Amino acid sequence: MKNCLNCGHENLADARFCEECGQPFKKEDEEKSVDAKGEGGDFCSNCGEAVSVDADFCPNCGHQLKTTVRPATKVRKPLSKRQKIGIAAGIAAVVLLIGGFMFGRYYYSYPQQLSRFEQIFKTQDPEKIAEVVASEDPNYKVSTAKMKKFVSYYQESNHKADFADFLRDLKNNPGQLEDFSVQRKGKYLGIFPRYQLVIQPVYLTVMTDQADMQLSLDDKKLATSKGSNYQTTWGPLTPGSYKVEGNLDSEKSTSTQALIRYHNPDFETDSHIAINLHKISFKVTSNIDGAKVLLNDKEVGTIQNGQAEIKDVVWHQGMEVQTSFKTGNDQLKSDTYRIAASEFLADDYDVDSYASEINLDFDNVQSKTDVQNFLDNLYSDLSGYTSKYSDFGASEKSELAEYFVNGLSNGDEKDFEKFINDIRTGDKKSRVDAKAKVEAVSMTGKDVYTVQYLIYYDTIFTDDTDDINQVFRYKKATLRYNEDEAKFQIDNLGGVENFETVDSGGV
Repeated sequence: MKNCLNCGHENLADARFCEECGQPFKKEDEEKSVDAKGEGGDFCSNCGEAVSVDADFCPNCGHQLKTTVRPATKVRKPLSKRQKIGIAAGIAAVVLLIGGFMFGRYYYSYPQQLSRFEQIFKTQDPEKIAEVVASEDPNYKVSTAKMKKFVSYYQESNHKADFADFLRDLKNNPGQLEDFSVQRKGKYLGIFPRYQLVIQPVYLTVMTDQADMQLSLDDKKLATSKGSNYQTTWGPLTPGSYKVEGNLDSEKSTSTQALIRYHNPDFETDSHIAINLHKISFKVTSNIDGAKVLLNDKEVGTIQNGQAEIKDVVWHQGMEVQTSFKTGNDQLKSDTYRIAASEFLADDYDVDSYASEINLDFDNVQSKTDVQNFLDNLYSDLSGYTSKYSDFGASEKSELAEYFVNGLSNGDEKDFEKFINDIRTGDKKSRVDAKAKVEAVSMTGKDVYTVQYLIYYDTIFTDDTDDINQVFRYKKATLRYNEDEAKFQIDNLGGVENFETVDSGGV
């Protein structure tokens, strides 16, 4: 026997190769041991040499006796076109399902549904609005006609700003809407929550202390009072503006009620109306001549010489009076005054009594007195500048220029300078005393006033010549009020065509 130097296996004495690892033996180490051959062994299929049962390699030729058995490799059959399409379709379906769910979660989210409500209301289309509005009042059914009533309210010029606020709150803060609530109503596609606008109808209570009065809503007769303490309630109604009318023996009382909660602190008052037919008379005073007197937005008079009389008007609840004046592109409006049932009874009217007067001055409007004070200052300085005993240098000219729009470049300012210099450089005239008297003031634009005024000139001479007293009139002087500096300035005096001599003083 001999041991393999590579793996240590004990081989037959005449082995040329290690039975364990196949390592060849050197010739000098080869020895034959015929006795060991064939005992309990097998034969090499390559050379026929006898080998032991456990040998992996032939000791004579080194041939590998045992074959490693490996699992058979399974050959995959290529996918068919139909199978490929099926797999691709399945993957696409999963992707679409996931994508659709993610999109649906966004599209049907609460903010997105509110945003779509806002876009629908923005169109002011009653039919589209009716599709997204519901009601929980069993006596109220949403319809296009009813939503038109709601839309009409916000189409009125004095409610457009409120509508802009309504749209903003509808999208971002629906809890403030008051006339609507947002409620969850079922699901979209059985998965995503569905929200709906639920309208809150309004009710109107009408009261009267007179029997047999016909009571109408939007020109539709709804009731006749049956006693001196009659009350009836109408509704459910769509939030909006309604005309309520009481008619008795040819006397009529008409009121427009804002039956809407949003931005209307007077809703509770407006939803309860008393119709008692009695007449009122009053006087309106204001600081702009030509201003219109409005009774519930209807013109009933014009301010002349600071006042206007409104007589024998049938009172109704919610009656409001206001003055309005158009100046160029601006529409000025005073505060409103709401007339109570016990005020300004026609039988108690006295034109000279403060109890019969409603003052509705416009804000930031200058009065006749303000104009008078301005002209007093101007002509006082003018009188001083004409005296030979006073200075009229650059400083004084700059002060004079402050009374005119565009200062020294104003044409009328240059005429004033010439007038002053003519007096100062003349031989006989000592000075001119000048005074102004305002006759009329009208506001013709924002901070623009047309003024008619008299100017009295008293010319004093250096010798014994008698003073000359003259009177002139500026019929159409234009003054501008500078709000930043809180002062008037002369824009122009109207030209020669608006200047006239009232008294020449014998000259």
